[in-house]
Amino acid sequence: MSRKAFEEFLTSHEKNSQEAEVIDWDQQRDEWLAFIDQFYHSLEEWFQPYKDRGSLDYQYAPVQLTEDSIGAYQTKKMLVQFAQQNLQITPIGTMLIATKGRIDMEGARGRVQFILADRNSSRPANINVTIGAPPVNNSNPVNQPDWTWKVVLKDASRITFADFNEDNFFDALLEVVNA
Repeated sequence: MSRKAFEEFLTSHEKNSQEAEVIDWDQQRDEWLAFIDQFYHSLEEWFQPYKDRGSLDYQYAPVQLTEDSIGAYQTKKMLVQFAQQNLQITPIGTMLIATKGRIDMEGARGRVQFILADRNSSRPANINVTIGAPPVNNSNPVNQPDWTWKVVLKDASRITFADFNEDNFFDALLEVVNA
């Protein structure tokens, strides 16, 4: 590559970098932390009757995550004890492909994933990757996803998503303790 071609390459890259949308990584992190709190709030509501009668207990432990662009940050994992079973419910991250974030629930017999996916999605979607600046097409605005928690269901041939609700959560919980 000649010096002139190299300079043109650098100039083009600088121009594309300046035109690229600036991402507020602090906002992305804070939004992710709010989704984690929302997830835990649901679990606390669902666990409350069992906690009140002493059948279940939980506490939180700090966990540090490190992600590209966001850097290191603190959040928490939930430790759940019931019927001689121990579960860990741990945030994995927000900078993941095709999802806004993931939390894993792990027990003695397995792991189940919960992801932030678009409300209308029921399975992984095709992903389009664009190298360089995306094409400008004002006649076809991109719809922003309506992020909601989903349970990832896996069988031998496919992956699907179920709504994150009380029944589906307790089905997933029983799966990881093999009850």
